Amino acid sequence: MVIVDETVVNVALPAIGRDLGFSQRALSWVSNGYLIAFGGFLLVGGRAADLLGRGRTFSASLLGFGLASLACGLAPSGPLLVGARAVQGTAAAVLSPSALATLLATFHGPAERTRALGAWAALAGLGATTGLVLGGTLVDLLSWRWVFLINVPSSLAVLAAFRSLAPAAGEGHPRPAPGLGGALLVTGALVLVAFSVVGTPEHGWGAPRTLAGILAGGLLAVAFVVRERAAAEPLVPKALLRIRRIVLGNVLAFVMAGGLFAMFYITTLYMQTVLGYSALRTGLSYLPFSAAVGAASAAATAWLKRGSPRPLLVAGPLVAAAGLRLMSGLGVGSPYAARLLPALVIAGIGLGLALVPLAAVVTAGVESRDTGVASGLLTTSQQVGAVLGIAVLAAVAGRPVAATGEGPPPAEALVAGYRDALGLEAVVLLCAVALALAIPRAAGRISRQVHDSMQHTERGATT
Repeated sequence: MVIVDETVVNVALPAIGRDLGFSQRALSWVSNGYLIAFGGFLLVGGRAADLLGRGRTFSASLLGFGLASLACGLAPSGPLLVGARAVQGTAAAVLSPSALATLLATFHGPAERTRALGAWAALAGLGATTGLVLGGTLVDLLSWRWVFLINVPSSLAVLAAFRSLAPAAGEGHPRPAPGLGGALLVTGALVLVAFSVVGTPEHGWGAPRTLAGILAGGLLAVAFVVRERAAAEPLVPKALLRIRRIVLGNVLAFVMAGGLFAMFYITTLYMQTVLGYSALRTGLSYLPFSAAVGAASAAATAWLKRGSPRPLLVAGPLVAAAGLRLMSGLGVGSPYAARLLPALVIAGIGLGLALVPLAAVVTAGVESRDTGVASGLLTTSQQVGAVLGIAVLAAVAGRPVAATGEGPPPAEALVAGYRDALGLEAVVLLCAVALALAIPRAAGRISRQVHDSMQHTERGATT
């Protein structure tokens, strides 16, 4: 639900603009309001799950997500829709890490935890493409309002299932709460940087507004680091930041998200503006990618039961880079089956290979009381990487179009921009390969680390 709502709106934007009288520039904030709030509040959401209890936090944020979705679907005006989307993104920022923390706390054995992470990673990979298919279907058959309203029955169904299937997940770990100042600083830093970057297509990278926002966000981030180093109970436990595997894993997640999430933005524009696909046909064209992600995630899950995650973390972005390199050869008349289809499948295999071991690397060995913030840190890395990646690569894709001057851009200029952006994405993923090689071999068998960690936690609880 959370990831679907990042992409499901894209195909509904034209209809929303017509009904609510949005200008083209203002319309982008229907998406950006959600993304900024989501990325900005993730660390706070992750820590809330640890402090208040995973079950209570999951239930409350799920209910908030459903109510915010209802407000979006019933919004009578543009400003109210953007405001409701920001509330929806804030609820998602609490819901996502509490859900993953619940998963990690519910499955204790190494084999079943690996399977659970595999299912989580596969659904995360499917979420983005599912949003495009679902959005196109709902807009064509019903109304753009159902893009949001469908979350209401879904939230209620998940809440009912959660209460019956995960009764033990609500156990919290009471401890002193981190200072509110640190939470405000990191949230302010993330929101300012995200707000500044997503506005670059309109204002440019060198605009005073952009530079001032990024500088202010950087200063808040520095202040956050200084405060955290001196805090008795930091927002992000110092023990997590001392583990090289976790730090490098989160940087790897940031870089991979920056490269792969922008792919959806570029290829969706290519299919709709150059190939002339409808919203629904565009979504259906991603189904082979979804199938590839699911199959590769299943294979990665099986591998992790007996092997180290490091080879998968190297192979995943390397294979994905090959897919994007193939995709960067798209032309104005490139047939889907001959060029785009194989590139999407290869990129999907690469993403699927990396998702499961990446989640395992950054959460294995983390004490139960810190699973929420560890999950929030991973999701923050991915979300912020996605926002920045889309903004940067959208600017790259727009350069050839800007050179054509006023009027509708020719297809050749559009495709030239898309090729440049996709080629840069392939380079970004090669950087991710270098990061994966830097992850210590000591990461070893993640299932063994999880097993040892859970035994240690259970012994401590017994004592």
